[in-house]
Amino acid sequence: MSDPSDLSDVEAAWEQGGFRVSGPSLPAQLAVVPVGALGLGLGSDLVPMAGSWRRSGGVGHFTPRFPAVAGTAYAVVRRADDRQAWLEFARVDVPAVRLVRSTVVERFDPACDEVPANLLRFALTFSAPMEEGSASGCVALLDESGAELPGSLLGMPPELWDREGRRLTVILEPGRIKRGLQPNVQAGPPLVERSSVTLAVDARLRDASGAALAAGASRTYRIGPPVRSRVDPALWNVRWPSATGAPLVVRFDRPLDRALVRRCLVAVGEGGHPVPGTASLASSATEWTFTPAPGSLPAALRVDTRLEDLAGNSVRRVFDRDLGLPADASIDPGTLILRPATASPTPR
Repeated sequence: MSDPSDLSDVEAAWEQGGFRVSGPSLPAQLAVVPVGALGLGLGSDLVPMAGSWRRSGGVGHFTPRFPAVAGTAYAVVRRADDRQAWLEFARVDVPAVRLVRSTVVERFDPACDEVPANLLRFALTFSAPMEEGSASGCVALLDESGAELPGSLLGMPPELWDREGRRLTVILEPGRIKRGLQPNVQAGPPLVERSSVTLAVDARLRDASGAALAAGASRTYRIGPPVRSRVDPALWNVRWPSATGAPLVVRFDRPLDRALVRRCLVAVGEGGHPVPGTASLASSATEWTFTPAPGSLPAALRVDTRLEDLAGNSVRRVFDRDLGLPADASIDPGTLILRPATASPTPR
């Protein structure tokens, strides 16, 4: 697993929030992993810490994307190219600090009480940046008796964190959602209509400082009928502002994915440029409000066709498509424009 002969002239240390490695001849490829991950092997499927390397001469400095965990040992591994297995190159101990358990789960998404039987994903938002790599085994989907539903969630790693390390996306097993695929045929769908499930977060989940959560958290959902149709902006109820500074309010025909709403809806002016202002989404994810800056007036709403509902259906296509239904056919990618005059979307 390690090559002691390569370690004699290598120095590695924790420095200014990153890992500093120096030596007479640094390998072509370097990566950092928790020492605990070495027990899983050093094959080509090793998942290194996310971050960036900076090299100058015989010195390499790695800045992790998410803060390293205090009091944890990390291994620097190396290889010459992608065809070779990783070899341990050096070890670094990140100094321990006094841990304060203050981080909590701020939000569960979906935030509605009922979700479709073909729900694609959950999302958890925490009050502070979290440690990357500790979510596996700390997030579970439970049935009505409190027993874990095996194979219902897509395995981790990789863990799907946002750039701030505060929002974790938890995906249900897609192969069990799509009808006709072997996982669906053999194990059935992960969610059953007219039942209920609970998404549970164990307090052992750690934040970026290495501290466990202040408390575990959970949310229970009723399972409604599946939704298998494209998101259609023509079905939205849009209240256009009648004067500058008045809000633009859009009521959807179903709950939409919170993160994608933020990215896929843009209020634009007559020239097609974004209008300054602030947007908010109701907790139910069924109503979006855009309040323009003083003196501004939205002329249209730009809709990216990647916008999805809770079941992964987008404006562009149905996630679990029935090939025999013309209504399920995908549309061309791009954007749609909603305008007050037409009250219906026009492609762009």
